[in-house]
Amino acid sequence: MREENVQRNSRKRLNALILLVAFTAILLIVATYAWFSTQRNVTLSGLEGRVNVAEGLQISLDALNWANEIDLSNGAQAYFAQTNADLGLVEPETQRSLTKPYTGRTNLVPSELLPVSTTAQTDEGIGLEDFNMYTGEVNSGNKLSKIAKAAAEADSGYYAIDFFLQNSSSTDKITAWDEAVEGSTSTVGLGDLLQLQPNSSISLDEPSAESTGFQNTFRVAFAIYDDDGSENALVSNTQVTQDEIIAATTGEDRTIQDAAIWEPNASGAQEGSSPAITRYAAHVNYVVQNNNKLTLSSTDQGTAGLSSTSRFEADTKLPTYALTADSVTKANIEDIYNWDTAAAGNGLVKQNTLQTANSGLGADPVQLISAENGTTQIEIAPGRYVHMRMYIWLEGQDVDCINYASLGGSVTIDIGLSKPGSDADETPEEP
Repeated sequence: MREENVQRNSRKRLNALILLVAFTAILLIVATYAWFSTQRNVTLSGLEGRVNVAEGLQISLDALNWANEIDLSNGAQAYFAQTNADLGLVEPETQRSLTKPYTGRTNLVPSELLPVSTTAQTDEGIGLEDFNMYTGEVNSGNKLSKIAKAAAEADSGYYAIDFFLQNSSSTDKITAWDEAVEGSTSTVGLGDLLQLQPNSSISLDEPSAESTGFQNTFRVAFAIYDDDGSENALVSNTQVTQDEIIAATTGEDRTIQDAAIWEPNASGAQEGSSPAITRYAAHVNYVVQNNNKLTLSSTDQGTAGLSSTSRFEADTKLPTYALTADSVTKANIEDIYNWDTAAAGNGLVKQNTLQTANSGLGADPVQLISAENGTTQIEIAPGRYVHMRMYIWLEGQDVDCINYASLGGSVTIDIGLSKPGSDADETPEEP
């Protein structure tokens, strides 16, 4: 009898151990390869921060009220999220203010951040009225299924915020631009270059969330639209109205002429030691140890300084391969971490981003580059009103975009934009 009890207890312990191992394995699968499947705990109490511009630029949310800065948190959430009908506004149009935004804007403000993916390249953003964002699901292993184009609505889980730049330029620059346009020649190199200021950053109001790598998955994009070429887009036109500026720079006929994607926290070393870690690297230890199964081309391996095993370290700067319309056609991707696209044939395309370190941009402004090729410098038309759309999202194809990452607070995004030659470009003198 005693021997039977011992055997019975041994079987119970064995069964319990099997269940524990199985449960742990399930947790590892869910936590390591979640991507879009279960990461629905990134609720937001709001977007904090500012977008500021340097000398020669002014910024506005409505093409009516101009300043050197817009505050993303100072009552702006309702402005972004609601339509005029929601606000119960009554015309006449002349009574517009920041509490009476222009008709037809399409800002998206999510209550929950959800992973999406885009390259923003030609036919995915450039040349279109809006970015194509894509979603999918990972239910087990590395397989991505149910790939689809995300609806342009807040429930899709990414920010899209419209604003306007008033770009004052020298007469010579404006004349050269106008002559090129009239002569139907290229205006490349005649516009004003657009830079990201050193104060630009993304931070979390809950430092403990940084241990999950959540801050490493963010992307911020700037989409620059064309205008109708009329005098209503000219800053020198002192008689132009809000309605005329908006009509000249927005609407169905206006498309994205270029776009830049900023990838903050793309590289950098880890400071401190667990649990009191003060700053996390491009990839937290959990990701390096458990989510390190990339397949890269030999070119990417060399660029990232990786061996043939393609394993990366905490401070490795990695490329990202984003979803495209071809990925939707494929319907399923058997291995979302196979980035050797020539062999995989999975519709993924390299995302060309401005990658900066977790320690910031340094002391000097950094030139924005085109998402089309990663080398062309981003320009805006001189002497004109410029419509710009800022996208903020979690890139699902980033290796850090796993279910382990979470946040229940707010995200602070500080953006500084400038043109070369502005006072903001000058390094402050030592006191």
